[in-house]
Amino acid sequence: MQLTQKRKTVFIAFLAFDVLVVMAVISLFQIRGERDSQAALREIGVTIYPQARTLSEFRLLDQQGEFFTKADFQGSWNLVFFGFTHCPDICPLTMAELAQFYAGLDFNQDVKPRVLLVTVDPEQDNPASMAAYLANYNEEFIGLSGDPEQISQLAAQLYVGYGDAVESAAATGSHEHDGRPAEDDAAQGNYLIEHSAHIAVINPQGDYYAVMRAPHRDQDLIKAFRELVK
Repeated sequence: MQLTQKRKTVFIAFLAFDVLVVMAVISLFQIRGERDSQAALREIGVTIYPQARTLSEFRLLDQQGEFFTKADFQGSWNLVFFGFTHCPDICPLTMAELAQFYAGLDFNQDVKPRVLLVTVDPEQDNPASMAAYLANYNEEFIGLSGDPEQISQLAAQLYVGYGDAVESAAATGSHEHDGRPAEDDAAQGNYLIEHSAHIAVINPQGDYYAVMRAPHRDQDLIKAFRELVK
C-alpha cells in the first residue's frame, strides 16, 4: 500500500516525536546519573564546581629546582595539597593517605594523576627539603616552594588559608620570643603553622575543577578520583 503525501508527513512527524521522546528519556537518565554521582561524591567530602575556575599565572620551584608554572598543570589531573615539612600531624597523615591512594591505582586502567605538595613555610622549605620529605611517601610526588608572595596568591585562588609560624607546645617555656619561631626552634621543627587541609583538584586544562575536603582516606580518594575523571 502506497502512502499518500499526507500520511507520509504524519508518519514522519510521529517518528520524529518518538525520537525526541527517546532522546529526552536518555537525557533524564544522564542527568539523574550525574546527580547521583555528585551526591555520592558529596558523601565522601568531594564537590565539583559548577564551572571550573581559571587560575592566574604563577611561578614556583619544584624539588629539582626547576620552575613550575600554571602551564605545568596542563595535560594531567593534579591533586594539590598545602602543608610543610615540619608539620607534626595533618601533613604526614594526609601525605600517607595520598601515598596509599597513589599506590592503590592501577595505571594499566586508571588515569595517572600528579600529586603536589605546596609549602606554606617557604622561609624554611626549599627544593632540597621538599625532595627529602617527599621521598618518605613517593618520589613521583611534586613538591613546590619558592617566593612567598607567589605561594600566597596560588593559595588564595585555591581557597587555602594559612597563618604565621608560632612556637609549638614543645618549645613553650624554653624560649621567650614574639610568637615567631626562634632560629633554633625552626631548625628543630618546634613550631606550628595552621593551614587548610583540603585537596584541590586541577583538571588537565589547568583549571580548579573540584575540592576534596578532610578527613582524607585512601579508598575514598580512589573512589572519588575515578569518578571525577571518568
